[in-house]
Amino acid sequence: MAWLILAGGGCLQAQTNALPAPARTQTRIDSESAVFDLTSRHAIYRGNVRVDDPKIKLSCEELTADLPQSGGHVDHLVALTNVVMDSVDDKGQTTHATSDKAIYDYKVVNGVTNEPITLTGNAKVENAQVILTGEPIIYNRATGSLTATNQHMIFKQNLASALASTNLPVENLPVEKTNFPPVATPGVDKSSINQPPP
Repeated sequence: MAWLILAGGGCLQAQTNALPAPARTQTRIDSESAVFDLTSRHAIYRGNVRVDDPKIKLSCEELTADLPQSGGHVDHLVALTNVVMDSVDDKGQTTHATSDKAIYDYKVVNGVTNEPITLTGNAKVENAQVILTGEPIIYNRATGSLTATNQHMIFKQNLASALASTNLPVENLPVEKTNFPPVATPGVDKSSINQPPP
Protein backbone atom coordinates (compact mmCIF):
# COMPACT_ATOMS: atom_id res chain seq x y z
CA MET A 1 0.00 0.00 0.00
CA ALA A 2 2.87 2.40 0.77
CA TRP A 3 4.13 1.98 -2.81
CA LEU A 4 0.76 3.02 -4.23
CA ILE A 5 0.58 6.09 -2.02
CA LEU A 6 4.14 7.14 -2.85
CA ALA A 7 3.97 6.51 -6.57
CA GLY A 8 0.48 7.68 -7.38
CA GLY A 9 -0.34 10.31 -4.79
CA GLY A 10 -3.40 8.28 -3.81
CA CYS A 11 -5.32 8.57 -0.56
CA LEU A 12 -7.58 6.39 1.52
CA GLN A 13 -11.03 7.65 2.50
CA ALA A 14 -12.94 6.35 5.49
CA GLN A 15 -16.53 5.18 4.96
CA THR A 16 -18.98 7.48 6.77
CA ASN A 17 -22.61 8.51 6.50
CA ALA A 18 -21.57 12.13 5.89
CA LEU A 19 -21.68 13.72 2.47
CA PRO A 20 -18.79 12.56 0.34
CA ALA A 21 -15.81 14.88 0.09
CA PRO A 22 -15.03 16.38 -3.31
CA ALA A 23 -12.96 14.07 -5.49
CA ARG A 24 -9.28 14.52 -4.74
CA THR A 25 -7.08 15.09 -7.75
CA GLN A 26 -4.60 12.35 -8.43
CA THR A 27 -1.36 12.16 -10.34
CA ARG A 28 -0.54 8.99 -12.24
CA ILE A 29 3.04 8.07 -13.19
CA ASP A 30 3.81 5.20 -15.56
CA SER A 31 7.29 4.03 -16.59
CA GLU A 32 9.20 0.92 -17.63
CA SER A 33 11.05 0.86 -14.30
CA ALA A 34 11.20 2.75 -11.02
CA VAL A 35 13.55 2.84 -8.04
CA PHE A 36 12.33 4.20 -4.68
CA ASP A 37 14.52 5.18 -1.73
CA LEU A 38 12.04 5.27 1.14
CA THR A 39 14.56 6.75 3.58
CA SER A 40 15.38 9.82 1.50
CA ARG A 41 11.92 9.81 -0.20
CA HIS A 42 13.60 9.90 -3.60
CA ALA A 43 12.23 8.20 -6.75
CA ILE A 44 13.71 7.64 -10.20
CA TYR A 45 11.40 6.62 -13.05
CA ARG A 46 13.05 5.38 -16.26
CA GLY A 47 11.91 4.44 -19.75
CA ASN A 48 8.86 5.87 -21.50
CA VAL A 49 7.86 7.94 -18.45
CA ARG A 50 4.32 9.34 -18.57
CA VAL A 51 2.87 11.70 -15.95
CA ASP A 52 -0.86 12.37 -16.04
CA ASP A 53 -1.81 15.19 -13.69
CA PRO A 54 -5.02 17.26 -13.76
CA LYS A 55 -2.95 20.36 -14.64
CA ILE A 56 -0.20 18.95 -16.86
CA LYS A 57 0.73 15.96 -18.99
CA LEU A 58 4.44 15.13 -19.11
CA SER A 59 6.49 12.57 -21.01
CA CYS A 60 10.25 11.97 -20.91
CA GLU A 61 12.80 9.17 -20.66
CA GLU A 62 13.80 9.75 -17.03
CA LEU A 63 12.09 11.52 -14.14
CA THR A 64 13.67 12.09 -10.73
CA ALA A 65 11.37 13.20 -7.92
CA ASP A 66 11.75 14.16 -4.28
CA LEU A 67 8.56 12.68 -2.85
CA PRO A 68 6.64 14.68 -0.25
CA GLN A 69 5.73 13.67 3.24
CA SER A 70 2.11 12.57 3.57
CA GLY A 71 -0.10 15.41 2.38
CA GLY A 72 2.90 17.50 1.35
CA HIS A 73 3.84 19.12 -1.94
CA VAL A 74 6.39 17.72 -4.40
CA ASP A 75 9.22 20.25 -4.19
CA HIS A 76 11.73 19.07 -6.81
CA LEU A 77 11.43 17.22 -10.15
CA VAL A 78 13.97 16.72 -12.94
CA ALA A 79 12.80 15.40 -16.32
CA LEU A 80 15.43 14.31 -18.85
CA THR A 81 15.54 13.44 -22.56
CA ASN A 82 12.70 14.16 -25.01
CA VAL A 83 10.74 16.18 -22.46
CA VAL A 84 7.23 17.05 -23.66
CA MET A 85 4.71 18.97 -21.52
CA ASP A 86 1.13 19.91 -22.34
CA SER A 87 -0.97 22.03 -20.02
CA VAL A 88 -4.27 23.89 -20.07
CA ASP A 89 -4.68 27.15 -18.12
CA ASP A 90 -7.78 28.42 -16.33
CA LYS A 91 -8.99 30.07 -19.56
CA GLY A 92 -8.74 26.82 -21.52
CA GLN A 93 -5.62 27.86 -23.47
CA THR A 94 -3.30 24.97 -24.30
CA THR A 95 0.48 25.32 -24.02
CA HIS A 96 2.91 22.79 -25.51
CA ALA A 97 6.54 22.78 -24.33
CA THR A 98 9.53 20.65 -25.33
CA SER A 99 13.16 20.50 -24.15
CA ASP A 100 16.01 18.17 -23.36
CA LYS A 101 15.71 18.89 -19.63
CA ALA A 102 13.09 20.39 -17.33
CA ILE A 103 13.56 21.24 -13.64
CA TYR A 104 10.66 22.05 -11.33
CA ASP A 105 11.22 23.55 -7.87
CA TYR A 106 8.67 24.53 -5.25
CA LYS A 107 9.59 26.79 -2.36
CA VAL A 108 7.72 29.01 0.09
CA VAL A 109 9.95 31.70 1.59
CA ASN A 110 8.51 34.32 3.98
CA GLY A 111 5.00 33.36 2.86
CA VAL A 112 5.80 33.84 -0.86
CA THR A 113 5.41 30.84 -3.17
CA ASN A 114 7.94 30.34 -5.95
CA GLU A 115 7.32 27.56 -8.53
CA PRO A 116 9.74 27.86 -11.46
CA ILE A 117 9.92 25.35 -14.29
CA THR A 118 13.26 25.75 -16.12
CA LEU A 119 13.54 24.34 -19.66
CA THR A 120 17.00 23.86 -21.20
CA GLY A 121 18.36 22.17 -24.31
CA ASN A 122 16.33 23.00 -27.43
CA ALA A 123 13.70 24.64 -25.22
CA LYS A 124 10.49 25.62 -27.02
CA VAL A 125 7.09 26.82 -25.79
CA GLU A 126 4.10 27.13 -28.10
CA ASN A 127 0.51 28.25 -27.70
CA ALA A 128 -2.21 29.58 -30.02
CA GLN A 129 -0.49 32.97 -30.33
CA VAL A 130 3.27 32.41 -30.30
CA ILE A 131 6.19 30.03 -30.66
CA LEU A 132 9.03 30.87 -28.26
CA THR A 133 12.52 29.39 -28.20
CA GLY A 134 15.28 30.32 -25.78
CA GLU A 135 18.04 29.01 -23.58
CA PRO A 136 16.81 28.77 -20.89
CA ILE A 137 13.07 29.40 -20.73
CA ILE A 138 11.78 29.82 -17.18
CA TYR A 139 8.07 29.77 -16.34
CA ASN A 140 7.02 30.55 -12.78
CA ARG A 141 3.69 28.81 -12.14
CA ALA A 142 3.09 30.81 -8.96
CA THR A 143 3.43 34.24 -10.57
CA GLY A 144 2.54 33.42 -14.17
CA SER A 145 5.75 35.07 -15.40
CA LEU A 146 7.81 33.77 -18.31
CA THR A 147 11.43 34.71 -19.01
CA ALA A 148 13.69 33.60 -21.82
CA THR A 149 17.36 34.22 -22.56
CA ASN A 150 18.56 34.29 -26.17
CA GLN A 151 14.92 34.21 -27.12
CA HIS A 152 13.37 34.02 -30.57
CA MET A 153 9.62 34.57 -30.85
CA ILE A 154 7.33 33.93 -33.79
CA PHE A 155 3.85 35.42 -33.70
CA LYS A 156 1.33 33.12 -35.37
CA GLN A 157 -0.90 36.07 -36.16
CA ASN A 158 0.09 38.98 -38.40
CA LEU A 159 0.63 41.93 -36.03
CA ALA A 160 -0.94 44.37 -38.51
CA SER A 161 -4.17 42.38 -38.56
CA ALA A 162 -4.04 42.05 -34.77
CA LEU A 163 -3.80 45.86 -34.46
CA ALA A 164 -6.59 46.30 -37.02
CA SER A 165 -8.88 44.20 -34.84
CA THR A 166 -8.42 46.55 -31.88
CA ASN A 167 -10.60 49.57 -31.14
CA LEU A 168 -7.64 51.92 -31.48
CA PRO A 169 -8.22 54.41 -34.34
CA VAL A 170 -5.62 54.17 -37.10
CA GLU A 171 -4.61 57.81 -36.68
CA ASN A 172 -3.68 57.05 -33.05
CA LEU A 173 -1.36 54.14 -33.90
CA PRO A 174 2.28 54.88 -33.07
CA VAL A 175 4.37 55.96 -36.04
CA GLU A 176 7.84 54.51 -36.25
CA LYS A 177 10.37 57.32 -36.57
CA THR A 178 13.62 56.84 -38.45
CA ASN A 179 16.55 58.97 -39.55
CA PHE A 180 15.97 57.96 -43.17
CA PRO A 181 14.55 60.52 -45.63
CA PRO A 182 11.03 59.89 -46.99
CA VAL A 183 10.94 57.39 -49.82
CA ALA A 184 10.18 58.90 -53.22
CA THR A 185 8.09 56.84 -55.60
CA PRO A 186 9.20 57.41 -59.19
CA GLY A 187 6.49 58.39 -61.66
CA VAL A 188 3.92 59.40 -59.02
CA ASP A 189 2.55 62.93 -59.08
CA LYS A 190 2.39 63.77 -55.37
CA SER A 191 0.04 66.70 -55.99
CA SER A 192 -2.74 64.20 -56.79
CA ILE A 193 -2.39 62.39 -53.48
CA ASN A 194 -5.21 63.09 -51.02
CA GLN A 195 -7.14 64.99 -53.74
CA PRO A 196 -10.77 64.02 -54.35
CA PRO A 197 -11.37 62.26 -57.68
CA PRO A 198 -12.69 64.48 -60.54
